[in-house]
Amino acid sequence: MANATDFIASVYNTLATTFNMGGSPPPNIFMQMAWPGISINSEDCKDSTGRYDPFLAEELFSSLANIAPALSKSKFENSAFYIDDLYDIILSSARPNGVADADLEANPMYKLFADAQYEFGRYVRGSNADPLEIYHPCKATPSNWYDETAANCWTNIKIESNQIKPVDTLDANSPFVKFNGLKLMENGLMKVKTANVIKTPINIRLVNLSTNNKVALENKFKTASFNTTPSLFRLNSEKVFKAMDTNKADQPSVILNNTFKIKLLTVNTKNTIKRPLPFNYYVKNEKVLNNVKTQDINTDKLIVKPKIFSVRNSIFLNDLLIRDLPTQPSVGTDGFSISFNFCRLNIDRPWLNLALLSLPGWNIYGGSQGQYSTGSAENNPGIFPMLTTSFILISNVCITANWSATDKANLTNAVSFGPFDIRNSTFNQNKLEIKGMQIIASFSKLTPILAPTASPFA
Repeated sequence: MANATDFIASVYNTLATTFNMGGSPPPNIFMQMAWPGISINSEDCKDSTGRYDPFLAEELFSSLANIAPALSKSKFENSAFYIDDLYDIILSSARPNGVADADLEANPMYKLFADAQYEFGRYVRGSNADPLEIYHPCKATPSNWYDETAANCWTNIKIESNQIKPVDTLDANSPFVKFNGLKLMENGLMKVKTANVIKTPINIRLVNLSTNNKVALENKFKTASFNTTPSLFRLNSEKVFKAMDTNKADQPSVILNNTFKIKLLTVNTKNTIKRPLPFNYYVKNEKVLNNVKTQDINTDKLIVKPKIFSVRNSIFLNDLLIRDLPTQPSVGTDGFSISFNFCRLNIDRPWLNLALLSLPGWNIYGGSQGQYSTGSAENNPGIFPMLTTSFILISNVCITANWSATDKANLTNAVSFGPFDIRNSTFNQNKLEIKGMQIIASFSKLTPILAPTASPFA
């Protein structure tokens, strides 16, 4: 009968086939399983009266869509970088090749990057939790994805135990085999809580993780010397928002106002600085550090309590809580079957011009060719190798199996089972039911070569 590895492979292959990723998928698009899934609490999309608020839902979705995934063909992994940060750095550091400073303002390509900066600055909103924090809105299709009643109408998938094939009988064209899905199983399936992890204050873990990340990133990109000169773009964006009513930011009259574009071109003509990478964000963010306490954590479920932090910080902290938990393999359980509803959630970023980044003939000031992405799925050490284009959102998950005594004991203390977040689950009569919605996978495509050429000042 089907074991846990066979079961996970079947779920992956079923989703891949459903979305035409089996056989011969596009060479630049990959289905990445969340490991574990990213839970969505619909309460975070409701206002104080209990009604769904589309602006709260937009901020939540935008924060999820803003995660820059690490390079992987089979696993969605948070790189700890944000897409809008990376895009901001690239736009404000881009320079057309072979153009003298005196001629930049009249250069067509430079104008395209200046226009993109202007549009990027227009599409900014204050967080609903803290207006001092900003986010760049992303549009979701379908737009009512957060409504639990709508989730009941999503497409249903059922995989019976007799439909699950053993992994060792799958051929090389099986999506799970082809994209190295077996590697996901190497460290076990269940992330299990331990007393030591719960007793360690989250703010101490946060400092340690951020410090370690900073050291690792600085070693990884030690060839690039970034100084601390303030971003000229941020200085100019302050000017435009002081002169512009935020509530009218999306009105056509703003688009027709070219004053800021002209100023931006003039200032950027003199822009010869190197933009700093967003190292160590959470250590520098004293507000987050000072507010992260163990009493803000549900130690039973290991979940950051909602609406205490901004959406961006909540997502990061939830990921931090379970990232380093020990894993246990599934032992002796077989006869798996599963049913769930699913929806493909497409992402539109109106502030990101990927076509512009795909143009040849420009460089990132002070950077090497392909420093942010080589455009390849192999040997791509850049920090912006992939861009998420859609999520697979699931709900009403029910997993049944002939659970072994060992697995039953681990499940009571587990926060995840493979790609499934089970912190909000119930277990009864060999049936594991997971309430609510969660992102189980994403579709990400390779970014183009960033930058297409090396800077003469590298």
